[in-house]
Amino acid sequence: MRIAILQRDPVMRQSIEKILTSAGHTCAGYDDGLTMSKTLARSTVDLLVLDWHGTRLSGTEVLRTARAVGGDRMPVIFVSRDTSEESMVRAFVNGADDYASLPLRPAEFRERVTALLRRAYPERFGTARLRRGTVPLRHASPGRHAARPAGRVVRHAIPARFAVLLEHWPRHVARSHLRDGVGP
Repeated sequence: MRIAILQRDPVMRQSIEKILTSAGHTCAGYDDGLTMSKTLARSTVDLLVLDWHGTRLSGTEVLRTARAVGGDRMPVIFVSRDTSEESMVRAFVNGADDYASLPLRPAEFRERVTALLRRAYPERFGTARLRRGTVPLRHASPGRHAARPAGRVVRHAIPARFAVLLEHWPRHVARSHLRDGVGP
């Protein structure tokens, strides 16, 4: 999954990237909220990791922009040294889905991210089924699905790029996301 990280502290940003890339995710790190917002306008990501303090735009402003453009499906987790209840509540009021305090506990953070992604994109974790009309499609392997109309199993291939589009429906998917998720 593609994850964008806004973290002003370069050491902490690298630490977060290391945790997430070890779990198989692709990460893009930013210290500048404005640059991150411009990138999000041209590309798609599956999850945002935000800090309160970004240069030029704060994490809260990036979150508001992301919610206005992309809706509520994309999960957002705030990561901050500020562990006060007021800050946590403020993150949730502004639309965050989770809040983790620094220093991070790698295994816990990895599982928090996995849980957010599983709830936001159940089709990628085998917990949801795609449908074609009234016929449910069951994942058989990447790019292949099995349909079960009236109890019969009919196997057919769905091109991988179309599967990515179906999984992100109704969100728009950037061309770069299709290339990165599917390959050449």
